[in-house]
Amino acid sequence: MNEIHRAATSGTLVSRRQLLRALVGISVGLVSGSLLSACGQETTRPTPTASESSTAGGTSTPATSGAPTVITGSGGELIVYSWYQKWIKEQAIPAFEQETGIKVTYLGAYASNDEWWAKLQAGESWDVFIPSTSYVMRAMAADLLTPLDLTAIPNYRNLMPEYQNLDYYVKDGKTYAVPFDRVFYALAYRTDVFSVPPDSWAVTWDQSYAGQIALHDNAYSRIAYAALMIGDDPIQPTRWDEIRQKLLEQKPLVRKYWKDYQNGMELFVNKEAVVGQLTDGRVRMAQDLGAPVGWTVPKEGVLIFIDTFAIPKTAKNVENAHKFIDFLLRPDIQLLQLRSMRYDAVNAAAREELPPEERARFEPPAGAKLILGDLAPAAVLQKASELWNEIKLA
Repeated sequence: MNEIHRAATSGTLVSRRQLLRALVGISVGLVSGSLLSACGQETTRPTPTASESSTAGGTSTPATSGAPTVITGSGGELIVYSWYQKWIKEQAIPAFEQETGIKVTYLGAYASNDEWWAKLQAGESWDVFIPSTSYVMRAMAADLLTPLDLTAIPNYRNLMPEYQNLDYYVKDGKTYAVPFDRVFYALAYRTDVFSVPPDSWAVTWDQSYAGQIALHDNAYSRIAYAALMIGDDPIQPTRWDEIRQKLLEQKPLVRKYWKDYQNGMELFVNKEAVVGQLTDGRVRMAQDLGAPVGWTVPKEGVLIFIDTFAIPKTAKNVENAHKFIDFLLRPDIQLLQLRSMRYDAVNAAAREELPPEERARFEPPAGAKLILGDLAPAAVLQKASELWNEIKLA
């Protein structure tokens, strides 16, 4: 089991309440665009061919078996607004409509969390969507979400134990979101260059690989990994001058700071980069193309970002929304995402359906330190953006 760290270098855990106090009154506009870039993740959730624990507010029932359970009901309507378009729109929705008789309207995919946030604040309505964890906490504080009835989502128990009952999604004893997917900001490497996976982010400061290092042009990830290297807290760094110096030391060694995830992957596929940062999903896509690329979690740890299912407060079809979330948590439906989009599901039942060799491609090293980047305060993201712009201009 891998532990989810709220603070990587401190023994004091940051509670959700402490974080919410820090978030209330902070404009989300401060963390839009390049600051969060959809909580550090791919904002467009492209197709493969193109682009922690407290008591939750509800009692869940035992998990279903791996076999699909046909949902019964009298139909009705459902409005979905989400990314993961290839999976949600093309695969999940048609199957859900066929099984339930519920007519689903797909509003499309938003470019970033800021887009749905603005629409909800303006009073717009839909029934199910996919917010990232940092925005779930903001939305809870702003009273923009409908509490979930976990008894109506029995497949919730399919989640990996460490991802059940996370306090990030609980307010006043009620649960407001269900996690389903995690993205690793992993250390990627060419397996034809490294016989064993690199065990430290220090490799991205190694002169031996000058001109062959590719890193994400993302302010928070650059600051967080530099903070890890100097022993600072990546969630709430304090040693900003040392971080600046560390990044300046690294800059001449980097072949490219990539912005587009497709481009980042291609740098490894085309042998222009031998080591650097890439999402685990993109590494799996590269592997599917036959490229000798691997990913790992170094000893310092990696940032992860978690996406969730939630129901907005403006939803008009709450019962059907619960049905759809439960449907999406079914092993067979989660398998569709695992195999088509290659993002890592935190669904234990779905992972058990994978053959051992395929399952291994989704597993981080035993005991890996996973740092939830969604917990970085807005003030840190703002300062990180300012510092990173300064580094790039230096």
